[in-house]
Amino acid sequence: MTSDLADRSREFAGEVADLLRRTFGKNVDVVSVKFGERYAVRPAGKTAASRRIPLTVQGEHLADLAVALYQTMDHSGLHLKTTRTDVGLFSTLDRTPLLRLEYRSDMRADPISHWQFHAERGAFTHLLSIANTADATRVQSPHDLSKVHLPVGGERFRPCLEDVLEMLIRDCGVDAAPGWESVLREGRERWRMRQFRTAVRDLQDEAALVLRAHGWSATPPAEPYTPHLEPYRKW
Repeated sequence: MTSDLADRSREFAGEVADLLRRTFGKNVDVVSVKFGERYAVRPAGKTAASRRIPLTVQGEHLADLAVALYQTMDHSGLHLKTTRTDVGLFSTLDRTPLLRLEYRSDMRADPISHWQFHAERGAFTHLLSIANTADATRVQSPHDLSKVHLPVGGERFRPCLEDVLEMLIRDCGVDAAPGWESVLREGRERWRMRQFRTAVRDLQDEAALVLRAHGWSATPPAEPYTPHLEPYRKW
């Protein structure tokens, strides 16, 4: 299984490298590195800073993108699963991230998938300060908006890397290669189809119910089946 995981993780690394090349028009050496029982798919480099992808606006280097996706096999042992995603946008002006998209399949307290924004907004801080006065155990850092975790769909319906790249291009003005729109559409469709297939495996009874309602025949398998509900219950 370890060999299969290593091979499939390397294949996925090539897929990510191709996505970045066709989106930004630059070659990024994306590797699969053993990380405990998992494999980390990320740009090559010995330090976190050296693994960042330079982003330009009108040719000027203004920001860097950090990407790391951690792979293992799913609970069935048959399918590749991303258990952790770290995406960060950094300005070239300082070390503090501008924003981060994080996903942890084993998250306990915070949302499994969430955005964190390193920004300031007086009205928001005012709300958090009053909440902190009322209950400091829940709102512990009212002046740090990056402590607010914005949930985005959980394990199955979280944003994909293609969504982040399109946001950088459309909303942040980052330079992109010709044809980037179709590249991201294709990648997004591929990723969401994978998530859909995973959801069907999780909830086979629900899938069969919908198919029957639309005229399909669906026969239960001979082997006992237990729905995998945990991804649909967690924050």
